[in-house]
Amino acid sequence: MLDKSTIIKRLAFIKYLYKLAVDQSRRPEPLCSASILTFHDAIELFLQLASEHLDVGKQQPSFMEYWDLISQKLSNQELTQKESMRRLNRARVALKHHGTLPSKLDIEAFRASATNFFEENTPIVFSIDFSDITLVELIQCEDVKNNLKDAEEFLKENKIEESLDKVALAFAQLIDDYESRKIGRYGRSPFFFGESMTFLSSFHMGINQVTGSEFERRLAEFIDKVRESIESLQQAVKILSLGIDYRRYVKFRLLTPYIIRNLDGTYHNIQGVQWGSKGKPTIEDVQFCIDFVIESAVTLQEFDFSVEG
Repeated sequence: MLDKSTIIKRLAFIKYLYKLAVDQSRRPEPLCSASILTFHDAIELFLQLASEHLDVGKQQPSFMEYWDLISQKLSNQELTQKESMRRLNRARVALKHHGTLPSKLDIEAFRASATNFFEENTPIVFSIDFSDITLVELIQCEDVKNNLKDAEEFLKENKIEESLDKVALAFAQLIDDYESRKIGRYGRSPFFFGESMTFLSSFHMGINQVTGSEFERRLAEFIDKVRESIESLQQAVKILSLGIDYRRYVKFRLLTPYIIRNLDGTYHNIQGVQWGSKGKPTIEDVQFCIDFVIESAVTLQEFDFSVEG
């Protein structure tokens, strides 16, 4: 029998594939057809994990054989959704081997069936609710992982702003942790695109925009606009150079507070969020932000390395 930590990590990856398939299923035709393959992969990985966990005793069973083999190991219960998964398997074979594209209605039905499969069978096999499986377990950096767990707890309590604060902190720590292990021989990061402009505003330079002369007001406006432009360019180039989806980052940035790192290594929220006409973010918005940090972490972990200066 597998140890609990291994099971949780593998279930987290399975849930990641499932959520990826859900996103794919909502894309326009024919792009949504790819979700059939991803749903099938996620379910097959679940079945493989279940067979290892329960020690079914057969190597490389076919997809549909898993139901009988696993059900035999369950006390007074059976693996559910067998016929709906048989239909999904047929659609996968038709797509992969014959190029037959499923309809949009079929894909919506498969999404519902896959959701039911995981929600019903995860507690049966592993004694854990599928909704309780967190993708945070995929993250290697402990500080990032812990802050995202705190964010998820705040979200369960409907504490939107507190959750977003933790998510913003987790993302800042993720980027800093990755960059800190790529410092070159002379202490320079390859992801360095200019000195911080945080404290180079007209306010910090002592230029009064309110009571100063017209020249001072125009100078202050010029300084602040240049600072904002340079900061935006620095951040955009860094995000793109790290391979993070910039469009998703823009949405994340609009929803979360701005975090800076002080010279002593601590983090500080220096700017609250001025939400637009949509108003206060929803639970779905916060979940998007959590998922974005997780996806960014997985992206960075895909090609990670450390160098010694």
